[in-house]
Amino acid sequence: MISNKKHIRSLLFAVVSGISLLALQSVWMYNSYILEYQQIMNNINDAFRQAYQKEQTYRIPVVDIVNPGAITIQSCGTEEIIIVRKCPEADTIVYNNISGHSIESFINHVFLDLREQIVPLNIYCLADLFAGMLYDMEMPVAFVIERFDKTTGEVLETSLLPGKKQPEKIHKNVISSEISDKETIRAVLQLTPENVFMRMRGMLVFSICLTIIVLLGIVLLYRCQCVRQNGENALQPAGQPFHLQNRVFNIGQYHFDPNKNELSGYGECIQLNKKENSILQALCAKQGNVVERNLLLDENWGSLGMVYSRSLDTYLATLRKYLKKDSSVQIVTIKGVGYKLVC
Repeated sequence: MISNKKHIRSLLFAVVSGISLLALQSVWMYNSYILEYQQIMNNINDAFRQAYQKEQTYRIPVVDIVNPGAITIQSCGTEEIIIVRKCPEADTIVYNNISGHSIESFINHVFLDLREQIVPLNIYCLADLFAGMLYDMEMPVAFVIERFDKTTGEVLETSLLPGKKQPEKIHKNVISSEISDKETIRAVLQLTPENVFMRMRGMLVFSICLTIIVLLGIVLLYRCQCVRQNGENALQPAGQPFHLQNRVFNIGQYHFDPNKNELSGYGECIQLNKKENSILQALCAKQGNVVERNLLLDENWGSLGMVYSRSLDTYLATLRKYLKKDSSVQIVTIKGVGYKLVC
């Protein structure tokens, strides 16, 4: 019975250890995934802004916009800028600083707007630049670039080829950059968990290998424990608890040989039965110390020990009768605990 309990405890320890390891592994992998995802999004956002800046540079240099031969700034103040374009039909553009920007940011905003009017954004060029940067980052993420009206949400232009539609039911992320007060350019990314896990493949391989090694270690410890317990059980004689079976005990003027089931003294030899031998052996092994009543019941009657509780009292009374000729030998009852052999 005790051996079975040890096996169950060992098995429970192995199972709980394995489950705890897998739980910790899941938490660690989840946090690692979130951190990797955030890092990827930051890198892609930086790449998109760089691609947009390059597209602006390729489109038309700022010096061409403010070339005096083509455009003249007639008024430049903190509140208003008047631009006169020398075209076949000269026209005037008035910009009001209604947002209250500083003069420097106000002028930069005007130049940006002029750039859009003279040479519109080439959305396909921007898509090529952005794709090249993603390739350099080894991030094969599908995307669509859109130019849309901020006020109405209407898509004005898209990098999708005519007749094609964006895939539906796919995890999407959006990064954007403003073109003007009315328009915004954005990249709709089809970033899937597979993209993130591909970036984490080295970590995943290491984590899986470490988990397998630890689980194998737990299984090995469990197997070693089982082998050790089986070895102990194999050395234990049938029907006897595992005490010092090869030892002969001296109990006052009596001699007790567990292997022969014999209690001898005062010129007589008493042949003990199986239960008497087991109970006396347990008391002798802990001579002077208390042997718990539950232990005696468990070793001799197993799971039915409580049913045979009165039988234990009967066997103890019999053993006291065998030992009564030596007044120095006593089996003392420790109330509520167990019994102690005193001699």
